[in-house]
Amino acid sequence: MRELLFKNITSGNKKRKDLFVSETFDQNGVTTTTQRRSTYIIGACNKFKSLEELLAWKKNVGPNAGKRHVFIIKKRDTILNKDAFICDIIGKFYAVSQCDIYSVAFKHSFEVDFSYAYTPE
Repeated sequence: MRELLFKNITSGNKKRKDLFVSETFDQNGVTTTTQRRSTYIIGACNKFKSLEELLAWKKNVGPNAGKRHVFIIKKRDTILNKDAFICDIIGKFYAVSQCDIYSVAFKHSFEVDFSYAYTPE
């Protein structure tokens, strides 16, 4: 059996976007659930009068402007016969529209859960 779930949610003020996909399937006594979630939040908006001002701002931002953080977690529950693997990426990027620049924070998460009907070896 295979089950898919899709969600695409946007906040009322259009500053937050959540995308969610989940898939569950059962094979040989192992139930596997994968979840992908992407969240984007629009932060500050800088408006520049000319392209030269925008390029000057870009030079001052520095190399750490788009730095990302990666978290990898592995969980094991021997009582409930469950294993989980989680990978989270958190960061920020900038989007440019004409002479306006938007700061966008994001979190991408990928999770795999395994449930065993038997004790894994």
